[in-house]
Amino acid sequence: MTGATTPITYATYDTLVQYNPRTKAYIGVVAKSWEVTPSSIKFQLRSDVKCRDGSAFTPTDIAASLKAYMDPKTGSPYATRWLGKAPLTFTADDAGSTLTITAAEPFGSLLAGLKMVPLVCPAGLKDRARLASGAEGSGPYELADSKPGLSYTLKLRDDYTWGPSGMTSGAPGVPETIILKVINSDATAANELLAGTIDVSGLGGVDAQRVESNKSIAKTVVATQGQWSVVGNMEAGHVTADPEVRHALFQAIDRRALLLAYLGPTASDIELGTSVLPPNMPGYDESTKELVPEFSPEAAKATLSAAGWTESGGHWTKDGKVLQVRVIGGAGWGNANEYLASQFKNIGVDVKLSVTDENGWLADLSSGNYDITIFPIDGSVEAPTALMSFYVGALPPTGTNFIRNGDAELTAIVDQAAASVGAEADKLWATVQTKLLRNYDLLPWQVPVTPIYTSPKVTLQINGLPSTLAIRRTKG
Repeated sequence: MTGATTPITYATYDTLVQYNPRTKAYIGVVAKSWEVTPSSIKFQLRSDVKCRDGSAFTPTDIAASLKAYMDPKTGSPYATRWLGKAPLTFTADDAGSTLTITAAEPFGSLLAGLKMVPLVCPAGLKDRARLASGAEGSGPYELADSKPGLSYTLKLRDDYTWGPSGMTSGAPGVPETIILKVINSDATAANELLAGTIDVSGLGGVDAQRVESNKSIAKTVVATQGQWSVVGNMEAGHVTADPEVRHALFQAIDRRALLLAYLGPTASDIELGTSVLPPNMPGYDESTKELVPEFSPEAAKATLSAAGWTESGGHWTKDGKVLQVRVIGGAGWGNANEYLASQFKNIGVDVKLSVTDENGWLADLSSGNYDITIFPIDGSVEAPTALMSFYVGALPPTGTNFIRNGDAELTAIVDQAAASVGAEADKLWATVQTKLLRNYDLLPWQVPVTPIYTSPKVTLQINGLPSTLAIRRTKG
């Protein structure tokens, strides 16, 4: 299998819960059940969980792990994103196997964040140096060998009985050994998969097509919790500050054609976005798909005309100014940037196109030196609060509101939703999605997926499990 850090982490460490994007439901790992309010979660924990060294993993131990993760000295880059900015208090009851986490301020995404936080056992907290080359968790695997940059060997524990979705040491097909090979080339990974020297790999582009021609290789498409959109700079002084200009530009885009320009034939695996949130994320409102602008160059021209722009000589003008947009994009996005520029030119909009490497694109995005760009949010987004931080709130460099949206009413609703749980949160997130789409703040484009290819020796049983733990032997 290719890859390293994330597969190792979630194979050697447990979390309190996991999330099954197919059912949009949380499933217990170390936790058996939980009661959620906007500012607290009470977990009933399993009493049979053991650390790698065989010691019991108690509620007090788990509280200590979470406290360490939040400690600024630890330097966890996602601590405030996953666990919130307000202080947390932990009440552990070892006799009753409960752990209550209380936030000083309401934070409705706490459960979503906790599914991301690996729990470190006392041995690892006592001697942090052991975590640099090994793993001190309660997960189903131990890190038996580490050759950084080359390979990592995981060995199955024989006493793991508490995993989610039937993931136990004795479950049929659970591999006793997993070797994670670091392969930095899709071409090399494809060659090894076809040769039978590896059994699992993610692939893209022409190498994926090459592997798919071999009918013995199976493909599993796993949807992520990210979403790519096309966005406009809403800051005053930019032509795209006008929602009707954004509306017209979005109408000029055939989203499926944009996918083909980006990915070529492999675009067939990708679903078009239907709202601001991806369908497998809590808070997604399917009804808002009706607000996504349909592709129509003629409608785009009509929108501009209704907004006071005049078409003459192949250009649009208003108040003596020519309609011109600066489109920026990353060099790794195939022909997607060029497609956007050509579509805008086709409706008479003047275009300045700037395609740079990722650092150059991010510098332009952060400084607001753009009018239109593709905005990629990949599968690391665990909850609506994290995704919305890109669309509202503080501007760079102190924040991540890259579209420079100054809608105070929208920001207030996002804050309300972030402090809510359950049906109330869903209702507020639906309002947020509606406002963003009705104001043409963004055009949902694609929900990225991860295609995983497997040899005949193995199969995948995802069911909300991290991909490493979903591997099952079929033979050999």
